[in-house]
Amino acid sequence: MILCDLDGTVIEGTHAPSSDTAAHAYVYRNMAHVGGIVHTHSTYATAWAARGEAIPCVLTAMADEFGGDIPVGPFAIIGDDSIGRGIVATLDGHRSRAVLMQNHGVFTIGRDARDAVKAAVMCEDVARTVHFAKELGMPIPIPQDKIDALFDRYQNVYGQAPQGDLK
Repeated sequence: MILCDLDGTVIEGTHAPSSDTAAHAYVYRNMAHVGGIVHTHSTYATAWAARGEAIPCVLTAMADEFGGDIPVGPFAIIGDDSIGRGIVATLDGHRSRAVLMQNHGVFTIGRDARDAVKAAVMCEDVARTVHFAKELGMPIPIPQDKIDALFDRYQNVYGQAPQGDLK
């Protein structure tokens, strides 16, 4: 594990930072609400990225978690902040916490690392399910007003209220 600052300077650890450090730092600098980023090359979601195709919102779980389709960001070269610029440009004003970077893989954001991991797991799960649905025929899109209602309920009503310290 390497700990570095947003300039890529190693604070803790003995190895070099990831080649994605500049991209992640760009996201942190430009999306103040982001406290965690996950990058994967998970099989199904990355297959959608390789096609340059957004994952259409055809599942209630997608409406709940992502507020609609999972979008595709632009192709970008690894090693500088290009990927980060593409992530920010794609997700700015979008409810999705996941983006499929064209010909590359998946990036998810969250309020913290755990939240970003949850988004990454959900992204791969729905990518797989929608892939199978398309193999069977044309999936039925969820109307936008229903997506909006599902997203609002999941984000603002669903689940348990925080209980404070669980000691």
